[in-house]
Order: sequence, then structure tokens, then C-alpha cells
Amino acid sequence: MKEVAEESMKRAAVEENSSSPDNLLTVSGDGTWKTRGHSSLIGVCTVIGAETGKVLDREVLSSFCKGCDSYKGVKFGIKYNKWQRVHKISCRKNYSSSAGKMEVDGMLRIFNRSEKLHNLKYSNYIGDGDTKTFNALSENKPYGDDHLIQKIECVGHVQKRMGRLTDSLIDKLAHYYGNAIRCNSTSVKEMRKAIWAVWGHSCSTDDEPMHWFCPTNPNTWCKYNAAINNNLQNYKHKPSVAKAVRDVIKPVFADLSHPALLKKCLGGKTQNPNEGLNSLIWKFCPKTIGSSLQIAEIAANLATSVFNDGNQILITILEKFGLKINRKITKSKEIELFQEQEGISYDPGAF
Repeated sequence: MKEVAEESMKRAAVEENSSSPDNLLTVSGDGTWKTRGHSSLIGVCTVIGAETGKVLDREVLSSFCKGCDSYKGVKFGIKYNKWQRVHKISCRKNYSSSAGKMEVDGMLRIFNRSEKLHNLKYSNYIGDGDTKTFNALSENKPYGDDHLIQKIECVGHVQKRMGRLTDSLIDKLAHYYGNAIRCNSTSVKEMRKAIWAVWGHSCSTDDEPMHWFCPTNPNTWCKYNAAINNNLQNYKHKPSVAKAVRDVIKPVFADLSHPALLKKCLGGKTQNPNEGLNSLIWKFCPKTIGSSLQIAEIAANLATSVFNDGNQILITILEKFGLKINRKITKSKEIELFQEQEGISYDPGAF
């Protein structure tokens, strides 16, 4: 399983590098834990290429080994040292700090081996503010003083900050805020304009229209400006945000439209692929069932292979085991290859 996963990640690295100059990549990183809270004994860290959305590396960490736990004697002296030398070969513990620090240490391991593994540098890191991962990467300087890692904010996590005022209205504003960033991801100025358009439009009334930043083009989503374009004088605003709420959320918009923050959102990058991969890992290794480091590693490698190459990679895995492939499966794979080479030749009503 490890062999197939490593082959898959090598192909993904070559593909990712083909669209990134000077072997400097933008990647998204994330950590996930076997159990909720800060007491998990197993965690997985992953790095995914921003362009291809494929896994480039993963690290599985375990702070528990059943073999170590089963040793009941005193943990010092000649007898213990002799046991430890023998047990070290099969020990399943590869991590000694807290569960909360797993993402930090796992990501450091991944970044520190990227040049040896793929001859690549992960120069831009898409992450959230949940851990001290980026701070640790900045201090560690895996590529030396000449290649400092830059932080890029995950648009999805920035959008969630808008939701700190829990209300259906705020959920809607958070959605519009996220769209404002994604639809204007090449310009900080346009992002800010679109964000304040959300605030002004939502707070507008017939007595106090505030559509200064709303689009004025013929296809504008702003019905007020559309009415002006069509010389309609009797436009009536729908019930808007109450003035008290408007005053409360304005500072939130000010904070979340700060140029320093929006600059980190250029490109509209997210950690969504990492979260999808995390779900796949725990699908193969359910959180409701206890497991060892070995099982978690198998799940992470299987998830990596399927995430990168689809379910057809399972045939490759079976072949690695030396198992014979059913002729029907082989024929199906052959038909898929023909369709990929020829394109769609028949589709009801398509031509």
C-alpha cells in the first residue's frame, strides 16, 4: 500500500511542478486526528498541491504502542535496555509530544523532506489559524534564509470568521463575503469593493440607499442599480438589516476587508481538498474503532492513492499483492482506456 501511494505522490509532484516555475510550489496543509479533542493518540498530516489538487506527501503520527504498553517491568537497567533494542524494530510509536502539536511536527517533517523526496520547495503555504504550524515553519526555515515560506489564507476559513455572529442573516452574509473574495481573487482593491458592496446593499433602505459599491453593469445582481439602469423610479427595498445590527457588523466587515488579510487571499485558495482527503482516510479507518499506527498508515496510503488516481488504482494494489485480476475487471479497464483515447463516440441525444 505504501509503495503504491509513494508512486502516486511522485506522479502528482511531477504534474504539480509542471505548472509551477523554479520548483517552488503552493500547497495546502492540514492535520486530522483519529479521535476528537486533544487526547488523540493518532494523527495524520497531509500536503496537497494547489494546482492539481493531488496529495504530494503525508505523515502518520502515533504516540501509542501496544507493545511498549505491555512491558510491565521497571523501565531502566540491563533487562529493559535489552528488551528495548529488540522491541524497537517493531515499535509502533513514532511521536512523543501532545496530540495538539501533531499537526505542527508532522508538517515540519513533510516540509523538511520535500527536496529529498520530490526535489521541490513548498514556498507558499495555504493554512488556517488553528495551530502554530506556519509559525513553526517560519522559524524552522526548511529551505534556508533565501527561501522563506509565505502564508496564504484559506478563503473558507477566513469566511468562517464572518460567522462568529450566529444568525441566519450572518450565514447569508458570510456566503456573500466568501463569493466576494473568490470572484475577485486577483485584486485586493476589487475584493474590498465587493465586500463593502455586500454590507451596503444589505443595509440599504428606501430612505438611505447605500449601493455605492454595487455593480452598475447591465447584468448587475443589484436590483436597485438595475432599476436605475432601466429608468424605473418606483423601486422598493425589501426589509433590510436593522440599524442596530448594521452598526454591530460594520466593524466585522472592516476587520475582514483589511488589505493585509485580503492580500493573503489572492488566488482564492482553500483547504477543501485536504478536508476531503481527511474524510476519505477515516472512511477506511473509522474513528469509532480503535486502531494501531500500522492500520492508520494503511488507511492514509490507500486514501492518498484513491484521492490522486481514482478507484482504478485498486487494481494496481491487487497486482502488487500478486493477485490475479478477474477477466471482467481487466476488460472493463481496457474499455475505459479506449474511451479515454477516443473520447465520447456515442451518447444518447448528444449529437
